[in-house]
Amino acid sequence: MFEHSVKVPRHYKVAANIFKKVSTEGGSVKTLLYDDKLKHFRTNVLYALITETIKHAGDIDKIFEHCKILENESRLDPWLAKILTAELLFGKKALPGKSKPEQTVLTYKEQFEKFTSEHQDDLKTEATPRPRYVRINTNLLTTSDAIRAFQDEGYRFIRCTSGSYADYLEQIQNLTEEDFTQDYHVKTMFVFSAGTKLHEHELYLENKIILQDKATAMAVHLLAPPPGSTVLDMCAAPGMKTTQLAAYIRNTGRVYAIERNERRYQTLCDFVQKTGSQCVETIHKDALEIKRGDMDDVEYILLDPSCSGSGMDFCVHNYIESSRLAKLTSLQEKFLKHAMNAFPKAKRIVYSTCSLFPEENERVITNVVKTSRAKWRVQDVKELLKGQWNNFGSGMYGSMGARCMYAKPDSDLTTGFFLAVLDRDPKDLHKAEVATENGQKETSKKSKHSEENGDNDNGENGTEDTVQDDNMQVDEKSKSRKKKNKSKTNDVEDLEAVVDNTGENVENVEEGSRKKKKKRKNDEDSQTLQTVTDNFNELVVEADDVPKKKKKKKDKNKKVEEIEPNTEESSVNNVENNVEIKKKKKKRKNDESDINIEETQTESEPVKKKKSKKADKDNEVTIGNVEESEVPKKKKKKKSKD
Repeated sequence: MFEHSVKVPRHYKVAANIFKKVSTEGGSVKTLLYDDKLKHFRTNVLYALITETIKHAGDIDKIFEHCKILENESRLDPWLAKILTAELLFGKKALPGKSKPEQTVLTYKEQFEKFTSEHQDDLKTEATPRPRYVRINTNLLTTSDAIRAFQDEGYRFIRCTSGSYADYLEQIQNLTEEDFTQDYHVKTMFVFSAGTKLHEHELYLENKIILQDKATAMAVHLLAPPPGSTVLDMCAAPGMKTTQLAAYIRNTGRVYAIERNERRYQTLCDFVQKTGSQCVETIHKDALEIKRGDMDDVEYILLDPSCSGSGMDFCVHNYIESSRLAKLTSLQEKFLKHAMNAFPKAKRIVYSTCSLFPEENERVITNVVKTSRAKWRVQDVKELLKGQWNNFGSGMYGSMGARCMYAKPDSDLTTGFFLAVLDRDPKDLHKAEVATENGQKETSKKSKHSEENGDNDNGENGTEDTVQDDNMQVDEKSKSRKKKNKSKTNDVEDLEAVVDNTGENVENVEEGSRKKKKKRKNDEDSQTLQTVTDNFNELVVEADDVPKKKKKKKDKNKKVEEIEPNTEESSVNNVENNVEIKKKKKKRKNDESDINIEETQTESEPVKKKKSKKADKDNEVTIGNVEESEVPKKKKKKKSKD
């Protein structure tokens, strides 16, 4: 094994590892920097070294191929060799350490310089320098105060052009070291000339200005949540866009900032606290685990998922393994589907990546929007920006792809970035809101019901209440059964009452005659004829009720004459004869009524209800028969007596 007598400086080894991950696996340099615990390092120095290596990666490959350094030095780590070569040729122009890898690269220094001088035309020319973008943290500092602060330091403020976007690009390219201006789209962002050093600036150390690229700031600009709204940043760390959202809504609404990785989550929390973003609620969780009901108040969603990072650092990444790309696109589609379906009040989503591969951008948008159960529409970013932009999506994926936008380093002077704006159909949004409101009402009713029943964790009161509920249910069932039985018995009683009414008058007459006989037997000597006649008068009154009802029916055929006692003797005889006749008829009637009652009781319930009307008619006929049979016979007796 190759042994080093002197260790390689650690910042070179860390830079080599990050450069390897970015080149082979994809990802953002800043993301990988925040994932590692590099607090004792100056991350800006590491970032500059890595980006310089990536920027000249193509030239370094050509130099290595010509000098055959990797073939001759088989034990030399190629990623570390590229970092050291970038530092030697394009960075500090020297390697201060005395480690074996550094000494090996230094032995090829003359060959490297000779090749670069001879093949200047073949080597990749240096990319157009990007200006320095600075976002004013309006949570701690106003834009007017920031302008005055820079002017006090000797900077000259140049107003942004009122012309076209092309005029603006020309303006920022011509900025001198003393100049700065306001961005064309994001008004809280200032633009300085390329190479302006602000890492040691007082406002930067106080977190009043944020060194943020314009491409990432465009995501919040297009989401445009109004003050007081509820926003969700699904992949929030390190917190650049999260804190920008808080400033955009003036710290009035709420911003949910989700981050799964613990280290990045701590970085997010620190950055949120330092920037005074009071409306931000950080959540250490996987955004895919958020379900309906957890954050139903979310209205605007910013989604910036993991990607290949092919748009970062001047588009040096022009290759990535197909398996790695497939995994990334699958994850991105899951995030977007979840954002579109798990938040019922969400009305706008901005999907962004720092990738220039259409597989991670236009294809993800078209695949998810077409298959989503919620109705979303891809907005035309060109219309939103009023045509003032240069790069848009590819028509290879239809009209949806063409409605998206790209930020490209060579033409937009920013990092490579992709953005898509999705708005929800208003009708679908209304349906989702109604459904959630109904669901909340049902849950509130259930909770109220459980509170009224006294549910608790111990379950003691709960068991008693359940027993009481069971008893209440049993009582209710028994009451309902009693009601049914009452209805059944009422039907039977109605039939019995009909039958009883037929002989009611006759029974009254017979009871009176029986009492009279008893009185005669017991008190024959004491009773007088007057009492007999009085009792007879009572019987006549009761008996008169029957023929009076029948008069209306029988008036057409017969006229009934009233019974008037002429003498005391005739009245007594008539009473005795009538009583004997009525006794015989009563026995017949009672036998018939008993038979009818037994038949009605044995019949099924539905039949009883249906036959009740028929029974009433039959009983009416029997009543008529009784009346008819009684009255004429009385008349015949009178005639025979007379």
